Amino acid sequence: MGRRSREKRQRRELLQGEVKEEKRGRWMRKPQARPVFVLKGLILGSVFLALFTPLIGPPFTSGFFFPYVGPKSIYFMGLVELAFFSWLALILLDRRFYPKFNLVFLGLLLFLVVFILSGIFGVDPSYSFWSKFERMTGILMFLHLFALFLVLSSTFDKEDWKKVFSVSIFVGAFIALIALLSREPSMRNGATIGNDSFLGTYLLFNIFISLYLILTSKKELRIYSSACFLIMAFVLLVGGSQGLVSAATALTEHKGIFRAFLVLFEAGARAAKISFLGGLLLLSFLWLIFEGKKRFRFVGIFLLITSLTTSGLLIYFSLKPGNIVHKEAVRLFGSGVGARLAVWNSAWQGFLERPYLGWGPENFEFAFDKYYNPCMGTPRCGGEIWFDRAHNIIFDTLVANGAIGLFFYLLLFLFIFYHSWRNYFRKRFNFWIPGVFSVLLLTYFIQNLTVFDMVNSYMMLFLVFSFIAQKDIDKESFSPSVRLSLLYPLFFILGLAFFACQIYFVIGPLRSDAFVISALKSPAFSEEQLSFYKKAIYSSPVGRHQIRGFFTDSFLGSLRKQGVNQGVLKGFDFLEKELRKDIKENPMNYRAYLKLAQILNIYPGDAKMRKQRLDEAEKILEKAIEISPNNQQGYWYLAQTKIGQGKPNQALSLAEAAVKLEPEMERSHLILIQIAQWIGKKELAQKKAEEALKINPAWKEDIDKIFKKPD
Repeated sequence: MGRRSREKRQRRELLQGEVKEEKRGRWMRKPQARPVFVLKGLILGSVFLALFTPLIGPPFTSGFFFPYVGPKSIYFMGLVELAFFSWLALILLDRRFYPKFNLVFLGLLLFLVVFILSGIFGVDPSYSFWSKFERMTGILMFLHLFALFLVLSSTFDKEDWKKVFSVSIFVGAFIALIALLSREPSMRNGATIGNDSFLGTYLLFNIFISLYLILTSKKELRIYSSACFLIMAFVLLVGGSQGLVSAATALTEHKGIFRAFLVLFEAGARAAKISFLGGLLLLSFLWLIFEGKKRFRFVGIFLLITSLTTSGLLIYFSLKPGNIVHKEAVRLFGSGVGARLAVWNSAWQGFLERPYLGWGPENFEFAFDKYYNPCMGTPRCGGEIWFDRAHNIIFDTLVANGAIGLFFYLLLFLFIFYHSWRNYFRKRFNFWIPGVFSVLLLTYFIQNLTVFDMVNSYMMLFLVFSFIAQKDIDKESFSPSVRLSLLYPLFFILGLAFFACQIYFVIGPLRSDAFVISALKSPAFSEEQLSFYKKAIYSSPVGRHQIRGFFTDSFLGSLRKQGVNQGVLKGFDFLEKELRKDIKENPMNYRAYLKLAQILNIYPGDAKMRKQRLDEAEKILEKAIEISPNNQQGYWYLAQTKIGQGKPNQALSLAEAAVKLEPEMERSHLILIQIAQWIGKKELAQKKAEEALKINPAWKEDIDKIFKKPD
């Protein structure tokens, strides 16, 4: 380019700059325009702070119930509300920030409508809306996530997105370093997220976001993103400091390099590790197909088809018992494979009962209890007896939202893929947007076949949705929405709505969460503890079922230590009333029946009162067995009731029925032997002990303890 041409171009750019500055100056002189910068800055700041949600955890949240989940979710919702109401004020000022209707918006809206309808017509609508402190992923959270999508997709331009992504990967790298360097045992794998699987999902998002920044940014941001990428990828693959320690131990014990690598793989977040490595391969295949030279495109297509076919076959055979792939999967993933298969079978039965809209969000546990697999609690099925998730996105969605919900969930992803690739072919997106984020969403979906989402991963998922659905915003124009005279009353209404949401959806749940721990720290059976019980339950509807059950367990634990006396009657009365409310609110709440029966079985009083309470416990437990006929716990507690009623033979029959449900369940055998021993049938007790030892000789120590106890 010659000197005269350069000078001509410089004069043209200078003139354009002056024109833009003049336009901006005229815009800023308008009274409605000045607050736009303030509101957008408030939105950006709120989103930045929301991205720090995964860092909210112990020791800062040790005074809360489920400190790794509840405080995070409440913190996130509070900031989303601030951003959302700021955005509503912003669109009153300037119509440029109206949401843009596209396929991503449509897909999310349709799924949200079905999600809400599933809750309304589900088993427990209140539970579906509020959820519980252990999960916080009900309708309320999805409304906040959709609000976040509206704000992000309507407000931010390309430069804003780079800032958002830069903050996000910073938080991801920082959490990864905590997992790597922390000396606190509980944080060595899960860091402030508290669980290595959830950490793996969260890091998976940020790793691919950092990869996108590496591939599309200038030098400084590329270097920063590369550093974050290496930190997060390293921690994901080694499984935190615990994984490194285990691998080093394997090397020092001369078990070989292969065994050390295997230990690293087994250190946690295995599904996320496999998905990450597979995602990198998939991205390279897509690049060959769409961006590579012509002669390499067929190679990319062949590799893509081969890898997808192989992956599908491996997944299929790993879940089908009786082949070498399944055996290797069990060896690598442990007893979790057996637990998953049992839970998925229960989920499928639950889906068949309510196939259209499902049981409602957060109501999986009620389907699980009804179609309980008696092998739960045995080593063969993982050793756990309570599940509130299927640990599989397909089955979780089928149970919660039915076939209609699953259809719209999958349709949402199809809409996103279509929208992003269509924009690529129309030259609006470069390859790396549909390439990186399509791969990210696929890897996220694949690893979600064995885990489930929490607030951290949901936040990142909707961040990606918003980025793909982003609209072009003209920075130099200004388009007022309403007359200036209407702004002040509308702002006043928005302010009232914001504070109402903060009080009801943020402050109330936060108080309830804190009161649970305050109750535990109070002296047992005191008026102070009872007061905190009431405050925890009635400060917010969040997790009332769970809190009532938790208080019952705590109360019963204190009774075992201190014994029953007249000073605890108020606690008995309060818990009995609350558990009856639980059953009235949801007649399928199996746990509430068990907890209430436990209370009634040991309720203090005279002989007449004891008989009345035991008769009530008998009816409640018979109803519990009707709800979950294959769950041994109902038989165990009813056997206890029968002993209290002076009906030992019926108690013995119930214990035998529990054993027949699942012969590999140790506790059923122990209860049967204990009852036979207690009622004086020592030969029968010895016979049942011998039968139990034939099933599992490792039970000998526990069985011997029964015979050593004095009659």
